Amino acid sequence: MSIGNILRLVMVIVGVFILFMSISSLSKRRMTEPFCLAWGFLSILLIMGGLLLRPVLLSSYISTTGLILILLVGGIVILAAYWVCMQLSSQIRRNLELSMQVSLLNEEIRRLEDEVESIKEEKERGR
Repeated sequence: MSIGNILRLVMVIVGVFILFMSISSLSKRRMTEPFCLAWGFLSILLIMGGLLLRPVLLSSYISTTGLILILLVGGIVILAAYWVCMQLSSQIRRNLELSMQVSLLNEEIRRLEDEVESIKEEKERGR
């Protein structure tokens, strides 16, 4: 099997894996929708690239160990980017939750201020 065919096979497998992981992350609510959409597009591009590109002369430019090194570094970069997207999604969800809690607390403060004001008015009328 030539280096070009190995690269094509790896691209298709990685594309399918990323597509599966992005759908899984979306269903488990670990990643927000825009990130899952971006990863879905990336996976479709990888699958299409693996199926449509024909790197015939790649073996004359890259050795087998060079291909292994490129695939290893590429895999680490993809995993790191995926981890960063998951962490960002988690922080976005926490930020949204905190903003909702702050909004509820502000509403509670307004309600209490109105209640205190009405009690003050009742005391002034009673005097």
